[in-house]
Amino acid sequence: MMNHDCLILLASADVSGQYSSLKLDQADKQRLQQYPRLAQRIDWQSSRFLKQQLSASYSRFSLTHKKGHAGLIACSSVQHIPGIDMEYAQERDFLALAQLCYSDNEQQWLAQQPDLSTAFYQLWTLKEAFIKISHGQLTDMRRWCLIPTGYDGIHIPALNSPVQAYSCVIDEHWHISVVYPASCSVLAQNCTYGFGHWHNYAFNWHQWPVSPSV
Repeated sequence: MMNHDCLILLASADVSGQYSSLKLDQADKQRLQQYPRLAQRIDWQSSRFLKQQLSASYSRFSLTHKKGHAGLIACSSVQHIPGIDMEYAQERDFLALAQLCYSDNEQQWLAQQPDLSTAFYQLWTLKEAFIKISHGQLTDMRRWCLIPTGYDGIHIPALNSPVQAYSCVIDEHWHISVVYPASCSVLAQNCTYGFGHWHNYAFNWHQWPVSPSV
């Protein structure tokens, strides 16, 4: 598992019982000293369990967690921290939320989609993952438009260093997106590993087109 230049690790909440406080790195030990209640959170346990699966060669990584589930993407031999986001689909007023965080083009595209929930979460998770790799903040949600003028679908901005981007849906409810440097040679479907109930899951990643003009 550790021979790829990129790894995507995904865990269901039941891995929390395999978490070891003795294997925490120095940064996480310091966080626990400052916020000791973190140790009781399932999100903390499952996400740190994933960190504990990495060898020292994976110095660049990004974490995400939701409802006790967790995701991690890690790269070796690259300068940029990759991005990952995970969301659990639930009924919302998607068009109202889109007014707060999506560009005008994205809102128009979203309103035309037959599956509003899937389209909303695809955009949301891709934007969050993209913000992480571009060292941005959540306030940049509207800044990065993934449905640019003249396009009828999602296109990923190329940045100064080319990237590749993927999304997948797990168990119909979990939406996950990753963005990582194109210099990593491995495709998402070839470097994804599941833990817990997702151990034998067949992750079906969709690769998004990248547009230098975005």
